[in-house]
Amino acid sequence: MLNEGAAVDDKLLDVIAGPSFPGGINTDHEELLANIRYAIRQGHPQVREDPIKADQILMVGGGPSLESTKEELRDLLWEGKSQLVTLNGAYHWAIKNNLRPNAQVVVDAQPHNVRFVQPYVPNCRYLIASQCHPSVWDAVRDYPNVWIFHAAAGKDDIIRPTLDEYYSGQWHGASGGTTVFTRALSVFRTLGYLRYHLFGMDSCFGADGSHHAYPQAENDVDKRFKVEFEPTGHPDLARTFYCSPWHCQQVKDFIQMLRINGDQYKIASHGDGLISYILQSGADAALREIEAAVEANNEGGKG
Repeated sequence: MLNEGAAVDDKLLDVIAGPSFPGGINTDHEELLANIRYAIRQGHPQVREDPIKADQILMVGGGPSLESTKEELRDLLWEGKSQLVTLNGAYHWAIKNNLRPNAQVVVDAQPHNVRFVQPYVPNCRYLIASQCHPSVWDAVRDYPNVWIFHAAAGKDDIIRPTLDEYYSGQWHGASGGTTVFTRALSVFRTLGYLRYHLFGMDSCFGADGSHHAYPQAENDVDKRFKVEFEPTGHPDLARTFYCSPWHCQQVKDFIQMLRINGDQYKIASHGDGLISYILQSGADAALREIEAAVEANNEGGKG
């Protein structure tokens, strides 16, 4: 399924903006700042604004729909004029499927993410957030194509003073919310790319209950709850998805990006996940039971 980016219904934004989802930084501030100081001292060039480019970005995440859209991805890649960009564990999925990443993006600050930059792929560009753990930076120390970017924008009071201190104010932040997907969109827009095809960006569990197209143990304990959508006047397009709190926060971040900078992107989404559904339908959404599920999640109950 290919869904050209559609206008996002304001009612959808209003409904999604309602509940409060846990998310954001999963590392305490002092450790985060220590990571950033270590990363900056490695001396890698910063991601900076580049002129507009003609190539399209094939951005690959690890959502359950990835396997079912593999041939679509290959066809687009073999047509040329595309850059294959993988996020986190999708890097290994691509290698396993004989698809060579042109770039790999890592944002999360936890040490186990070092596996997302190994093994080295010749000519791949590694774009790594300054908040990533020192083990990630040690792993890429001798890689020839490594860039640093900063997951900060606006009045970020947590890391801005540190960045200002090291760069004398000469740094460019990547906005975009709480997940590698939305940050990667911001990074590649900064690099001059306007056209995006999304693969494995589902923001929901698969029909079989899977959270990724491949094993990823840290997500095995993700809580899930029902999310129901029905476009106004189109009950035939009603869909039910099962999401974790981070899935819904990612949707919220993504739609906020479209609301603010939607004219800066041309986005097509492949697969039958929640992101594709939203772009296809511009749905007037009803997110029933989410507030209760999030409250249960916050209390340690089961969503």
